Amino acid sequence: MKPASDIGKVIVRLLGSRDEGASICPSEVARSMAGSMAGDEGPWRTLMEPVRAAAAQLAARQIVRVTQGAKEVDLAAPVKGPVRIRRGLKWGNGKALAAEDKAAANEPEQYPATPDGRYFVVRGRLWRKANPSLAAPVREGLVKKLMDARRALRGRRPEAERTAARAQVDEAKQALGERGPVWWTDGAPDFNRHMAKNTPYRDWFAALPGIPGGPD
Repeated sequence: MKPASDIGKVIVRLLGSRDEGASICPSEVARSMAGSMAGDEGPWRTLMEPVRAAAAQLAARQIVRVTQGAKEVDLAAPVKGPVRIRRGLKWGNGKALAAEDKAAANEPEQYPATPDGRYFVVRGRLWRKANPSLAAPVREGLVKKLMDARRALRGRRPEAERTAARAQVDEAKQALGERGPVWWTDGAPDFNRHMAKNTPYRDWFAALPGIPGGPD
């Protein structure tokens, strides 16, 4: 798991890519770090608490503010319900923080990546990673588009809206490189969503710690 300081850099970088006065949701940060690759039940959910903790640290330094509706809240205490992260009084300090590491890693360490960097593994299944050649602002914009579309699929909505939202999800994921034509150029086939044990990655997967039959 990334330390809070590294997650804080991702928060600042993502918030800094938005217009002044805009806000972000902690889930946007978690999805950005996880690559948004495994759908609504994907690994990004495991990052929500660390993201909130990192946001609380930034808020304590007044780099960001955390709000719920019109009220400012303190994430150091239990807060139920969705919150938003906004620029704080000392936002300039946050920009300096982000500049320390513009290339902050975006993949959660607890999900092993294949040696070629094309997939990561969740519960034995391969999930295709986003195209690493995408510029960070482009990737973050696509992740936001993906999240907006997924929010549009929640609750009761007219079928026409749901159809449009599903199309937007697919469009964003294809642009990220997680669906559709593969982003590598060596002719290797796509094993997205295949069980690792049934692919050419089987030996690598079997050698991972904690895998039955693999090293302890």
